[in-house]
Amino acid sequence: MSRAKNPTMAEVAAVAGVSHQTVSRVINGSSEVRQATRERVEAAIDQLGYRRNRAARALVTNRSGLIGVITVGAALYGPTSALTAIEESARSHGYLTLFA
Repeated sequence: MSRAKNPTMAEVAAVAGVSHQTVSRVINGSSEVRQATRERVEAAIDQLGYRRNRAARALVTNRSGLIGVITVGAALYGPTSALTAIEESARSHGYLTLFA
């Protein structure tokens, strides 16, 4: 069973009529993009359902955005509460958590 391929930044750029660098600038919140161009890129992103590829981003930035937590006794109430708080805080700051 094959799944549909995710749209690429190049496809977003083609739909918006801009370069992939401009798409990157919009995604990264650069102020150096005209508002009309930003709106075209954002419309193309919505139209295609583009989502940033976390693996590719990690390779480019050398940052995974992951926090690993190793714990013992996670089934107990105290540790479970702490793990929930760690996960919520990490998510609110754009990180993912891995628990073992």
